[in-house]
Amino acid sequence: MTFEPQIPSWGNEYKNYLERLKSYHDWLCKTGINNGLISEKPVQYVWDEFIVHSLYFGKILQNIKNNDKKIYDLGTGGGIPGIPIAITNPNKLFTLVDISERRAFELQRLKNILNLENVEVLNESADTVLTDNNTYISRCFISSKDVMKNIKQLKNVTYIVSSNGENLNENKEKFHVKQEKFTINSTNIRHIDVINVK
Repeated sequence: MTFEPQIPSWGNEYKNYLERLKSYHDWLCKTGINNGLISEKPVQYVWDEFIVHSLYFGKILQNIKNNDKKIYDLGTGGGIPGIPIAITNPNKLFTLVDISERRAFELQRLKNILNLENVEVLNESADTVLTDNNTYISRCFISSKDVMKNIKQLKNVTYIVSSNGENLNENKEKFHVKQEKFTINSTNIRHIDVINVK
């Protein structure tokens, strides 16, 4: 199988970062798989589902008012979606949070390899960093409905999370939810929910 590191047309501004993104992709396919940060997948799958999918999180972050908020990637695993977003947004600060000591250690090594000065790694449980006035992102760590349960007592919080496109119309008085739909390649559509606590 050939590997095509394409970036969809919605992400043209990220093409300047292609070499660094490919370096991260190579790290995921070798170190990430060998050390159990991600399960073994074909190289094209890793690019489409981990890199391109993460870039759409970055696109959403650029369009929300979060300049004064910290950005936390909860349950980051192999740095997904935080690392690709940090690569393409060098002026924003990201904190990667994972409860696994092994994953946190490998992510700290990766941060040094890629010279990501805008990344901090925390070996903590995600619930320890859930506080008011922050932005949170997660790719596969939690469902949108569970996000809503976990942040309902917080104020001024935005949580961006991968979803299956489920209906989230309940609790309109507490949350504002925007559901984004995008393509990761020519045929596959993915969903991301942007959940704001009112």
